[in-house]
Amino acid sequence: MPSSKVPVLLPCHGIPESGARAVEIAADLADRGLAEVVENIEQVVAAAREGRAVLALDGCAGSCQARLLDAHGVGAMRALNLSSPSAGGGELADASSAAALEAAATPVKRTRRHPPVAPQPDERRAHSLDDYLLAVDALTSPVVECGAVADAPTLTAHVAQLLGVSRAAAGEMVARLEEEGLVQRGEHKDLLLTTAGRAAADRLLRAKRILECFVVESLGYPVAECHERARELAPGFDTDAVERVWESLGRPERCPHGRPLDPAEARESARELLALSAVRSVGEVTVDRLEEDSRERLSALTDAGITPGARLAEVTVSPAAGIVSFLIKGERRTISSLLAAAVLVR
Repeated sequence: MPSSKVPVLLPCHGIPESGARAVEIAADLADRGLAEVVENIEQVVAAAREGRAVLALDGCAGSCQARLLDAHGVGAMRALNLSSPSAGGGELADASSAAALEAAATPVKRTRRHPPVAPQPDERRAHSLDDYLLAVDALTSPVVECGAVADAPTLTAHVAQLLGVSRAAAGEMVARLEEEGLVQRGEHKDLLLTTAGRAAADRLLRAKRILECFVVESLGYPVAECHERARELAPGFDTDAVERVWESLGRPERCPHGRPLDPAEARESARELLALSAVRSVGEVTVDRLEEDSRERLSALTDAGITPGARLAEVTVSPAAGIVSFLIKGERRTISSLLAAAVLVR
């Protein structure tokens, strides 16, 4: 890319603290003549097609801006999540020349931190078509750190990344979902659940959450493992068997992670929640639900005493330090912002 080309920055306000940081960094670089701040996606796409590097400044870990650019075919871009101290915002803010800024724009492999986290590899059973349907559901209706339902387009590449498979493998399975009328393509080749796809995904989600209750309450597995255990058991339970399990458990209303068993209710109630990492410092919050896919995060949260229904007092969020501290049962605890992003509170 010619050095005369000035990179384009696409700031995302995201959560208050890191959103403000994104705007500050973008304004500083623009004032120094190193960047042009552009918020209109069509202008950004046009600039990228001219050969100009594009940097996406995301104010939350959902990487909405990065996914939006992906869907428009903008590849020469680096996404910087400013909600993390290691995101590289400081390096970008300290850039003193166009050459340094161009170096920062070198394409790199991006990972989508939250929500959701890729499940642990499982060599005992390959991913089924149901797994792919649930992956599309998870990517098209997550609640991200800023507390909003993400509307960034979902591509087959994102499904491949989430499930830890090749794009070719994901493409083949997504094509099968399309053939069965469960998924359709949007304006920018993005994946969307059809009405039938939504109904099928909801049935799978309810069954999965009931089986999670079963493996914890009846089989004695820890909450950190119940997501994987339920996935292993699912093929052996038809709808009738799942409902019998639900009855035998006393008709629980929520899974061990705190999510309502009814997927529609879970989606609607999630709109009222916020990630612990995104709250402003407040007196007290109540843990509503936890991220369900990462065994490591769940284990760490359990060790910190964070479970659905737990009350956290004197919450202090320190974005610069990347930590969140709080009182739980009278004891002061501190966890990382990345870990706190796995906790939804009210």
